[in-house]
Amino acid sequence: MLLVGALVVAAVMGPVPGASAEPGRYSGEDAELARRQVPMLEMADRLEEAGAGKESGYAGVELDVAAGVVHLYWKGDAPRTVASLVSGAPEGVRVEVHPAEHTAVELRERADEVIRTQGLSAGGAVHRVTPLPDGSGLEVGVTARAAVAAVSAEPLVVRAEVETPAPYDGRWGGGSPFEGGMQISSCSTSFSVMKLSFFTFKLLPKLVTAAHCYQVGDWVTTGNSSTGVVIVGQVQAVYPELDTALIAVDPGKFVTGWMWDGGVLDGSEYTKPVVGTSQARKGSLVCTSGAWSGVHCDIKITKTDSTLDWGTHVSKAVSIGDQMQNTLAAGGGDSGGPVFTLTSDLSSVLAAGVIIGGDDSRPATCTYRSSRCSTRVFFTDFRTVESHWVTRMPGQGPEGQ
Repeated sequence: MLLVGALVVAAVMGPVPGASAEPGRYSGEDAELARRQVPMLEMADRLEEAGAGKESGYAGVELDVAAGVVHLYWKGDAPRTVASLVSGAPEGVRVEVHPAEHTAVELRERADEVIRTQGLSAGGAVHRVTPLPDGSGLEVGVTARAAVAAVSAEPLVVRAEVETPAPYDGRWGGGSPFEGGMQISSCSTSFSVMKLSFFTFKLLPKLVTAAHCYQVGDWVTTGNSSTGVVIVGQVQAVYPELDTALIAVDPGKFVTGWMWDGGVLDGSEYTKPVVGTSQARKGSLVCTSGAWSGVHCDIKITKTDSTLDWGTHVSKAVSIGDQMQNTLAAGGGDSGGPVFTLTSDLSSVLAAGVIIGGDDSRPATCTYRSSRCSTRVFFTDFRTVESHWVTRMPGQGPEGQ
């Protein structure tokens, strides 16, 4: 049994091994932090798995990437399986275990109740409810300052803040095979996936984008009059609760397990292989790569597992990231685009999320073809998306029908 509140040190912090930074894109401190967080994210996954179950005392994890610390919050005494994980943390990673007032399950149940009774769809002012990973309670986002006091007095709510949510409706004009981060109509794609057809029992190529961009049956194109217009396929399904949609790629066309990085139509665009997925963790760093504003990094995840009420629909499994230098995190047209982390050698990426919007109360200077930009990005957790649609990532070669 591990007594919560004890500090377990796995190793002394030191340089994280890895290849040199990619010239001109990820270098210096940014590259070091990207490498440093890879084993920390893996450790967080294992701790969360150990805390699965409705009766578990698990509250959440939070990363301090710069310090190399994974903070684990637990209500009651953690079991021996957790103690074993903590003592066996890899070199360069330290795990600190803290007591929590509430479990993740308790906070999620209360969050659902707040959205149901006070969300925008119910005529209230609540746009977002976030269970805090330290187990202290709920953080709530409201659309009216007058609602802050009343919402703050609700059970388990520890703080409330005013937000102005805005869904964001390359990368441009490319042909098959299609990749993540490409422009489609007025939005972007996040990642390519393969999904089993229950009619043909074959894996068929799909692209993931944001649900608010399309309706079922819509035809999807990429490009414009100057780059040329290419038909990508047709929207097969939308799921507003995760604000994601699946595009069925046209017969005879293909997808690859790559995504666009760099700028937009300025010669700096290039692609990188997507080699897996990464769970959104508070404190970890991510990048975005929408087809309208290009790539942006140094985005620190400040909230995870949030529920957002847009007034027209409710989105779950939403994380929120803030650009650390208060520059652009995402902009108009980036909806549906990829959120990702880097592998330790910086050569490949891990799919972390799907861009679904930003915060108009946190404006940023736009880049390339984007407009209505924000230092904050809302995104849906990609592992949850992948689980819902029952898909898998394609390989690096073209895959199609």
